[in-house]
Amino acid sequence: MDTKAWIALALFVLTILSIARGWLKTSTATLLGASTMMLFRIVSGSEVSSYIDSNTVGLLVGMMVVVGILSKTGLFQYIAVKAIKITGGNGVLILLSVSIITAILSAFLDNVTTVLLVSPVVVSLADLIKVNPVPLLLCEVIASNIGGTATLIGDPPNMIIGSYAGFSFNDFIVHLSPVVAVVWVVVMIFFCFLYRKDLVADKEATERLKEVNESRLIKDKGLMIRSCAVMVLVLVGFIFHHHLGITASVVALFAAGLLLALSSLDDGEVIHQEVEWPTIVYFVSLFVLVGGLQENGVIVYMAQGLSGFLSGSPMVMILGVLWISGLSCIFVNNVAFAAMFVHVVSEMARTAGMPPEPLYWALAMGSCLGGNGSYLGSAANAVLADFATRGGINISFGTFLAVGVKVVFISLTISSIFLIGIYGTAL
Repeated sequence: MDTKAWIALALFVLTILSIARGWLKTSTATLLGASTMMLFRIVSGSEVSSYIDSNTVGLLVGMMVVVGILSKTGLFQYIAVKAIKITGGNGVLILLSVSIITAILSAFLDNVTTVLLVSPVVVSLADLIKVNPVPLLLCEVIASNIGGTATLIGDPPNMIIGSYAGFSFNDFIVHLSPVVAVVWVVVMIFFCFLYRKDLVADKEATERLKEVNESRLIKDKGLMIRSCAVMVLVLVGFIFHHHLGITASVVALFAAGLLLALSSLDDGEVIHQEVEWPTIVYFVSLFVLVGGLQENGVIVYMAQGLSGFLSGSPMVMILGVLWISGLSCIFVNNVAFAAMFVHVVSEMARTAGMPPEPLYWALAMGSCLGGNGSYLGSAANAVLADFATRGGINISFGTFLAVGVKVVFISLTISSIFLIGIYGTAL
């Protein structure tokens, strides 16, 4: 590699390190790294716009607006409370209810939004029945990462991989939902066994739970009905967007505009408050950083090195991508990893003369499920950590890591079995 390539790699590593060590906020770190690349002409100014994945950015903005409006109706809180009341205060059933609700929501919303919506409800319910909120919160965020793995829109790494590879919403459902279902079942069995003594609810507190009137949580029934109708259109659009010749971002942005028109909310206020602009800055800057690596040959160099290291059968390469991405995303943000590694995987497939699709699916499984390893692995984990700290709940880095690493190994082992079963004799 030449000097510019080494500088590009150093800037990328320094950016990720500053995020992992907490020196800078994610959006600040990536913006500084990307602008430094442009300032010193490590990345060509004329090429910057081509590196930014407008489909991913548009998908995020559109869904943030739609979910933000839907959250104002109180629907998510109503669903959570109703489901937990049905369990009768049984701690294990509550954990499973939280997990099911979170996993399903995360499959069709982004997991960061799901964690923000569900966490306050989980804490209030844990307080009401007098159980430790930590197991429920850990279960919630891990379920959100698992559920988000199943779809194009559930987890940002999938948005990046899907956009790059040209995969449809249906492609993710077909290829990833079976393994996600098995991973979820096994991980929940693990959680129930691990926290069986922490989930014994107080009997008197359980009786008080019956006094909660969940119907009062619905703040705007009319807006809720309109929002749900638009969400149905969104899901239909995601399923058929390839047949319509449009991208998923067009569906999301149209839905956002339609829902703004159907509501009486101030559009400027909604866009300002509900779109997480630091997240958008993070993604745009990250794409520029990865573009700098690509432009200066770092991606090709890494791909050639990994192809040599994983030389042998295509199955070795597939499992190598799965485990390298899964273990890396315990300590590296999975969005940053996927944005960089999707190019590496593409080049690896070209070098090895094999179809890239199996490697893309292995990368999706590894980066999404590996993100369960620690606070650093997923944006949803960081959001949960911040929420818990502000609420006076202690979930230390070590506590999360001790549980998360076990979950990652369980998930990657199951994913390996699936990949071997599907591609073991096909390649």
